[in-house]
Amino acid sequence: MLLRNALLLVLFPMLLCSCGQENKKAEMDVKSVTDSGGDESEQMLTADDRGASIALDAPVSLTYHFTRGDRFGYAFTSLQQVNLYKDSVAEKNRQEIRHWYRFEVLEAAEGGGGRLRVTCDRVTFHGSYEAPDGKNELDYDSDADNSYEVEKRFAEHNAPVDAPFEITVDPDGRISSVSKLDSVVKNYLRDDYGTTRKSDIESIKQAISVAKLKAVLQLAFQKLADHPVAKDSTWQIVRPETLGYLAKEDVARYTVKDIVSSPKGRVAHIAVHISSRYTGDKTFDTGQGMATMDTFDVTAGGITVFNMLHGRMQRRNLRTDVNVRMYVEPPDELKELAPEQAKNFWWTQKAYTEDRIEPYSPTTLDN
Repeated sequence: MLLRNALLLVLFPMLLCSCGQENKKAEMDVKSVTDSGGDESEQMLTADDRGASIALDAPVSLTYHFTRGDRFGYAFTSLQQVNLYKDSVAEKNRQEIRHWYRFEVLEAAEGGGGRLRVTCDRVTFHGSYEAPDGKNELDYDSDADNSYEVEKRFAEHNAPVDAPFEITVDPDGRISSVSKLDSVVKNYLRDDYGTTRKSDIESIKQAISVAKLKAVLQLAFQKLADHPVAKDSTWQIVRPETLGYLAKEDVARYTVKDIVSSPKGRVAHIAVHISSRYTGDKTFDTGQGMATMDTFDVTAGGITVFNMLHGRMQRRNLRTDVNVRMYVEPPDELKELAPEQAKNFWWTQKAYTEDRIEPYSPTTLDN
């Protein structure tokens, strides 16, 4: 249903890459993530991320800097648990998606950033879905000997597998372009590619670029400060956003928790605490009835290990929690047609995502 789809979007666009002006509509505050939220993430650091603290002579600038021909990789794991409630009736959805990506630096910009070739080696997917009418589970592994029908069914996940494309990364980590997606789109459309209009192919490229590729890859290129930093330095990013008929404002506060001498070189531990507030009208039209916002609680927290020697991220963990509740009133004409089904109801979403990005090379790929 439209209402459900729009709310699900709240889970994913928590990467904050730009600043903006505050929305002046009615506001509903939500709780902030406390400073203690980073402790759990810090427990996930490995021996390669730890070391003795370094006392800097002066603050230093953090930038993504590459060397032409350099190669590196990341394994992306995203665990999502979404519980949906219509009054007391629940639907519970859980899925885990893993991507293994390799990067090759094609061009390194003098001031930082560059152009990279990206190759996805493998994708795995596991989903379990529970509703009053039953349960269902789905599994997929691009390395398995799958039938053509299975490959096509999971095209939204396997489209980038063995289909290199390019990205441009700015010095501060923003992915400013995703290009050369012909092979990705051919994987996605398969036998429909030859009969798809060129204009539709371009629209598909744009959709895949934003929703399927950049949304994942940007996790590996966290936004960095635009000024020199040292231990305990902070910076903040504010981003207003509209998701369908929902308007919100994200506020991310970054803190350099420590700078250490690790086995992989000098690294910075950067904690992030994110909170969102609903900035739209308290009552709004969903297109399928009027809804009144009651609770909007979206927070996130995590830690990034940034390798200052290599000029790129070494590891990252991020968790997002969502609790949204609203009262929905279906339109009168629908109530007249189906009075038993079209009753007013409370709609609630309680969900979380856990994103983990770790170093990867083909020799480390495993189950």
